[in-house]
Amino acid sequence: MKKPRILLVQPTTIHLDGTPHKTRWRLIMGLMIPLMAGLTPDDFEVTLCDERLEDIDFDGGWDLVGMTTTIGASLRAYQLGDEFRRRGIPVVMGGFHATLQTDEALKHADAVVQGEADLVWEPLLRDWQDGKLKQTYRADKLHDLKKLPRPRHELLKLNRYLFKAVPVQASRGCPYRCSFCEIPVFYEGSYRTRPIEDIVEEIKQVIAVTGFRRFQFIDDQITGKHKFARELFRALIPLNIRFSCLWTINSNHDEDLLDLAAKAGVFHVNIGVESISQESLLSMSKIQNHAKDYKKLLKRLEQYGIYYSLNFLFGLEEDHPGIFDDTLAFLHEVKAPEAFFNTVTPRRGTPMRTKLEQEGRVIIPDADMYTNNFRCMFVPNKLSPLQVEEGVWRCTKEFYSFKSMFKRLLMPPGKFTWQGLTENMLFWYGAKRQIDPVDYY
Repeated sequence: MKKPRILLVQPTTIHLDGTPHKTRWRLIMGLMIPLMAGLTPDDFEVTLCDERLEDIDFDGGWDLVGMTTTIGASLRAYQLGDEFRRRGIPVVMGGFHATLQTDEALKHADAVVQGEADLVWEPLLRDWQDGKLKQTYRADKLHDLKKLPRPRHELLKLNRYLFKAVPVQASRGCPYRCSFCEIPVFYEGSYRTRPIEDIVEEIKQVIAVTGFRRFQFIDDQITGKHKFARELFRALIPLNIRFSCLWTINSNHDEDLLDLAAKAGVFHVNIGVESISQESLLSMSKIQNHAKDYKKLLKRLEQYGIYYSLNFLFGLEEDHPGIFDDTLAFLHEVKAPEAFFNTVTPRRGTPMRTKLEQEGRVIIPDADMYTNNFRCMFVPNKLSPLQVEEGVWRCTKEFYSFKSMFKRLLMPPGKFTWQGLTENMLFWYGAKRQIDPVDYY
């Protein structure tokens, strides 16, 4: 008996002119469509498509199409959903945007998975087979994260990803409540961790299937529970892997954790410092960050040989015209190897977005759906939208200028010189062409 054919799509983003954002390669692979493939029963045939890297075969004989919808790719997901449905192919959408804007997504899809798909994906497929597909599916409880299936990364075109770092997940959610962030909304305020033995077994399986020994923990906050993180890092030491991850800067107070992370093979950590202004941090409820400690805590990463990149947001309530120069001066002082600059873009459903809408300050409601993350979608408190946009671009161009690279990475050469120069040159190339460094991911 012929198996039903399912196409799982990770839609690309679109440019302001409406054209899809396409590249021949990208730096890292995503987790969601490989995980959905792992959740799919064996009596279905599954194909994965990362649309950023490959064109979609609309005439591939698909019986059902599933799409993950990030905020930035939602407009493209809607275009694709409309095209598939025009051809009579049912479409299911899930992910952050479809969850937060279900009514909107249902205009372009036959069904929407709200929140996590782990407990509802197979029931949805059975309903579809029986001709009883419902419009919405939401699990009646959060998954305990035990015995998750191995994501089927091998179904992606692995040679198109420059960093052969396989995404893996150790936790879901975040213990913090930053007002701009949709993570607490999507995960219903929860922070859950997987059994460490399950994580270790998944990594071993990935190594056996792909041969890759680099991993990217996609957790929004892998150190949300330090006891768990230390136990995880201890368990990773014997595996002889290299990995990147995300954690908050206050994690750097825990030197035992840093030592274990270094021994476990961490080669990069991304940190959302967001602002060097304590007033701006408090304005978005990022109470876990203390700007006065930044220099000491970043120096600590250097002492343990942990390469890092920093994320910054501009347009916050207490941001003033000098915030851009102050940020660049700080980055040069600490010799930061890598940084990303963006306007703050609170998603629908977040406390910050709700406040801005109530005050009538949102001027570009769909700004977060396009490739360019530098657009300012609202009227800031102490800056104009144009000041924010120009300031973000200036920070990007100046930070990735030859003069800045020389100051930060070569005067004198340090632990991060060679890794930093490689990635800085890539982002210098992009900045000269008005490409947001994040677009490479």
